[in-house]
Amino acid sequence: MDDKFLMENLLYTSKVLNDLYMHGVIESSNEKVMQLFNKAISETLKMHNELYKGMENVGFYSVSSVDDSKIKETKKKLECCCKESNIEEEE
Repeated sequence: MDDKFLMENLLYTSKVLNDLYMHGVIESSNEKVMQLFNKAISETLKMHNELYKGMENVGFYSVSSVDDSKIKETKKKLECCCKESNIEEEE
């Protein structure tokens, strides 16, 4: 196993943990349980961000810029879909 494989798996695992902790927060039976899940999700989100930055720094994860015209085009398509679904845009 190489570093990229290990880091990808750690990143995926942190996503799964965040999902589980979010359900824990939502379904907490009392304030103390909710606080524990909130702490856990906060720590896991921090770890996830550090993993992502580490992967980006060594070139395992690359982010490319998107042309403004593509963003406007996608926004226009989504606005059309929202209007058809009677979803109002919040400003």
